[in-house]
Amino acid sequence: MSDTEDNRAGPLGRLIRTFYDARRAGDRESLWRFMADDIRWSEPDVGAHIGELRGRDAVLGMIRRALDATGGTFDLSVASTAETGSHVAASIEWSADKNGRRIEGRELAVFEIRDGRIQSARFHPDNLADDRDFWDQEPPDAS
Repeated sequence: MSDTEDNRAGPLGRLIRTFYDARRAGDRESLWRFMADDIRWSEPDVGAHIGELRGRDAVLGMIRRALDATGGTFDLSVASTAETGSHVAASIEWSADKNGRRIEGRELAVFEIRDGRIQSARFHPDNLADDRDFWDQEPPDAS
């Protein structure tokens, strides 16, 4: 089953949309409840805040570091989802500003859901080279 903004899908797609809505609202308590204690989160290593993460604290820390690095501008939204009985593939659109530079991207995220919680997440970005360039950039020299 799949969905778009106009055609909402089943419960797993709605769970992922609600997770991203809570992230956008900065609702740490809700984010905590959406994730399994031992969640496995895997994003390409494109900066100090991303990589292979284990556990809710590690994932919440990654979200905080990404927001800190971008002055709170790092924004993500779900464009569409497709689901099976235990997995959701979500097309994610994102943008951020850092050191006077703006970046926009898309990625495919695949979530495993167990007992109503995200057990694992794996991300596949559209343009890994641009992501690395953006997240690894240093602030301009203030001298």
